[in-house]
Amino acid sequence: MQLSLLILLTTQVVLPAFFLLWLWLPRPRDRLGWAMRVLYGACYFAFIAVIGRWDFLSSALAIVLPIVFVALAAVSYMPVRDRPWNSAASAIRTHGFTAAMAIFFLALAARALSGYGYQDTAVDLAFPFAAGTYYVGQGGSATSINYHHTDQSQRYALDIVALNGFGARAKGLMPKDLADYVIYGHEVTSPCTGVAISTHDGVDDNRISQTNTGEPAGNHIILACGTARILLAHLRKGSIAVSGGELVEQGEPLGRVGNSGNSSEPHLHMHAYLGGTLDYSTGQGLPMTFDGRFLVRGSTVTLP
Repeated sequence: MQLSLLILLTTQVVLPAFFLLWLWLPRPRDRLGWAMRVLYGACYFAFIAVIGRWDFLSSALAIVLPIVFVALAAVSYMPVRDRPWNSAASAIRTHGFTAAMAIFFLALAARALSGYGYQDTAVDLAFPFAAGTYYVGQGGSATSINYHHTDQSQRYALDIVALNGFGARAKGLMPKDLADYVIYGHEVTSPCTGVAISTHDGVDDNRISQTNTGEPAGNHIILACGTARILLAHLRKGSIAVSGGELVEQGEPLGRVGNSGNSSEPHLHMHAYLGGTLDYSTGQGLPMTFDGRFLVRGSTVTLP
């Protein structure tokens, strides 16, 4: 099993199950012990709700699991409500580690939440897909929710996948067939009216978990939308429907999502930048908004 998948299952399945079970077993000796378990669990659920990749399992779990935790925490108070507030000789010695870990995860959640805003002037665009439900796997202005943020030109880049009726991005956790990924083959539409200043085609799709670092963007299109440049990357070979220098209208079909370039599974990579012109790896990254909405990891967009 891949390390990233093992980490995901540990952080989003095993540890949530532990915190739910820990509310009950072993039963807390006093109400302070119960309160510290609730605090620790609440901080962890806050952290994982913000940074988790819930599209691997179901995007609904990001909401359902915290609700279940709150409900079970309330019920778990009943067996300890008549116990003393604190029966430990030293509350700090007994509960200090739990309190420290709660603060640790709360700080991580706060750091991730700092990526929900931006300071630079944003370019407002149309969402580059038609009907469906879409999920942002990477996005925001903090590295904990957007690993692109360390790159100057990609500071506000988005990685977008599509969701099925269960809120998952694919049939299974890591299927080998590209067609099992909901986003694969989806039509990409122009997010603006502008000029396709550069297109590149002819790069084969990668097998799942393999990447092509020699051609990072794979099959891609660069649009000039006013002063901003927009890169749409990892498109399917042979699907690009416009030529370099061609005027495109907002909503016009441009190509289809593939898995070409530095991409381990099908998704659309999108980022905006100033300067750099045809070199998408240079320039100053720009925030993107869609109908005024700044998308971050975990954001969903549903289009009728």
